[in-house]
Amino acid sequence: MASIKKRLFIAVVPLFLLFILILGMPALIFAQGEQTGDIEDIEEQEPENLDFDIAYSEVSGLGSEGELFEFEASVTLDAEEEKYFNIAEEYPPGWSMEINPGAKSIDIPVIKLKPGAAATLKIICKPVIEQEPGEYTFKISLKSAEEEDLLEGAAEFTAIVKPEGKLELLTSAERLNTDVRPGRENIFTLVLKNTGSAPVGDISLASSGEPEGWQVDLKDNVDVLSVGEELDVEVIIKPPERTIAGDYSIRFNASSEEASDSLEIRTVVEAPMVWKIVGIGLIAVVIAGIAVIFERLSRR
Repeated sequence: MASIKKRLFIAVVPLFLLFILILGMPALIFAQGEQTGDIEDIEEQEPENLDFDIAYSEVSGLGSEGELFEFEASVTLDAEEEKYFNIAEEYPPGWSMEINPGAKSIDIPVIKLKPGAAATLKIICKPVIEQEPGEYTFKISLKSAEEEDLLEGAAEFTAIVKPEGKLELLTSAERLNTDVRPGRENIFTLVLKNTGSAPVGDISLASSGEPEGWQVDLKDNVDVLSVGEELDVEVIIKPPERTIAGDYSIRFNASSEEASDSLEIRTVVEAPMVWKIVGIGLIAVVIAGIAVIFERLSRR
């Protein structure tokens, strides 16, 4: 009897365990499916991004007032839905900055981005006053207009102002005219200045526009002129002896690969002293003749 109960127990227990396992399988499968679904949902929710592709991040120039420094960048929205973004600008003092959409010349404060579509932006920076040599940083920032779904990105650009030499021609007496006498060497002094921010080399000096037969001699070349340096240039002007009295113009030019300038001087030719004496004598004779005529007429 005991052996029969033992055999019966051995046969029933596995069946009971199998029955419990079968009942628990659906719950286990459902739980695993729910867990797998959660993982898939997590994998599908990728983070949103703003991707900048900058074509020109550095542009160089001379930094003159009104000179344009133009940059270009494209921005792509990596998201599921289109969004509006506010645009903020950061630029140094003494500059202006505007952002244009593509080829349109309008400054925009807001832009709409579509998922996966690149939008081209042109960033135009301009000195409102002349700038010193150096590097100047500009920044644009995009920030989504929806506060509950904040997304932002930024890009930086650099304007490099290069040193520049500038030439200026002046006169030592600060006058643009001089008196000259025919047949004589008349000395006149020009002043050549470098008013820029870099040395100027291999400067050619020359005159042009002088009347035929005039001799104009001056130093024809300057090797280098440092920043802020001034150089006196002696000019010898010799008109022909029989030059008629009057006003004549001579243009002086200073030029190099880096810079150039020119100056026009009015030269006044004076009559020789002998002609002045002759003129005075003629005037005296005329006056005396008129006096004699009046005297004779008065006697009649």
